[in-house]
Formats: sequence, structure tokens, C-alpha cells
Amino acid sequence: MEVQVYGAEKVTTTKQGQFQVRLNRARQAATKRSDADRQSANEQLEREIHQVTPVKRKLFHQLFQHHKRKLLQEVGTNATGPRSTFTKTLAQMNAAAEEEGYGAANMTADKRVEFQVCLSDAETEATTLSIADTDRIANHLEGAIYGVTSNKQMRFKTEFSIRLIEFEACSQAIGIQELQETIAQRVIHIGYPKMRLVSHLSESIRRMGSGNIFTTDISGRLHIANVTEAYRSTNRVNYI
Repeated sequence: MEVQVYGAEKVTTTKQGQFQVRLNRARQAATKRSDADRQSANEQLEREIHQVTPVKRKLFHQLFQHHKRKLLQEVGTNATGPRSTFTKTLAQMNAAAEEEGYGAANMTADKRVEFQVCLSDAETEATTLSIADTDRIANHLEGAIYGVTSNKQMRFKTEFSIRLIEFEACSQAIGIQELQETIAQRVIHIGYPKMRLVSHLSESIRRMGSGNIFTTDISGRLHIANVTEAYRSTNRVNYI
């Protein structure tokens, strides 16, 4: 459809490849989050949920470093692996220092879970592009690479929306099974009728990215925040 609307001389295979590469880079740059931003979000949630102040945070770090130095003197530096007794004990000391520095009432199990959930939500929100931002990036790259005007882009969106509405109306009118049989009969010479059906989604995916239920980015990020990081903060005993 891009070839029909924008022109075959503008939408070449080489330019399509350039567009996809630059689109991926632009998305990565737009969703990149610095360590400073993560630290700022972490401190804000600590203030809101655990009532952490700069004075309490300083007290916690002093207590934790004191416990850590004391533990290192007892076990030595050779027994500090990720699965060592040192690591397990240090995690327990970290929790104890948090309760002592921030207050046991502010470090309950419910508040710890709330903190992890909010932190994960903040990470997802900061690293997920909205539909408007994705469309804006795609429009900019189409103008830069294909040399198309905003009027042609609007025409493409209109025609694509019409095709999509017609496709959905047809599928509802005759049923998915009958639609698949009809498409198979009309494009059987291609040999891949099902791939032809899927091809209707390529333009939408190319311009707006994959759908929420077709990407592992969100679930992967949630797993890191809610499972991996949460597990590392425990004492690894009866964690299931």
C-alpha cells in the first residue's frame, strides 16, 4: 500500500531497510532510561511509600556499611560469592538496617510489595512509547527517507483505515472460516494463503510497532522487577 500511495520510486527495498533500521534506533533512543532517572524514581517512591527522608537514608547507609564491614571481618573476602553465606547474611542485614533506619512500620511486607509494583509500573511507563509518539517518529522518518508530504501520509492512513474496516466488516459478515476459504481460493496460486492474510497487518506493525499482546518487552520487564530483583533482596529461604 505504501508503494501505491507514496510511489514505487520513493519506497524502494533499500529505503524500506533504512527506514526500519532508523525506526528501531529512534525507538530505542526514545525509550532509553538513564541510571539517574531510575535513581530519582526510586527515591521518590521511597519517600511516598516508606516515608524515607535524606536523614533516614544516610542513617541506613551508615548502618548497612557497618554491618557489612563487620561481616567481612568474620567471613573474609574469599567467601563472598553470589550463593555464599555472606550474601545471604548480607541480605538479612540489609533488611534489618532498613527497618532500623526507616522504621519497622514503614518497611512492612505489604509496603515492600507496593514499592516493587510501583517501581515496575514506573519503569514500564518510562520505557514504553505511546501511540502518538510512535506515529510521530514514523512520520518524521517517512518524510526524511521517502520524501513524502504530510498530505500523502494522511492519505495513506485514510486508505489503510478504510481497508481495515472493510476487512473487519467482511470477516464479521461471512465468518472467519469462510473468509479464509475465499482468500485461499483467490490467492491459491501464491501457495501461502495464510501468509497472505497475515500480510494485511504488516503496514500497521511497520508504522506503529507490535501490539501489546505480541511483545515480550512488558512481561520481561515485569519479571525482572517483580521476580528477579525481588528474589535478590530476600534471604533465598522459602522464597516460593
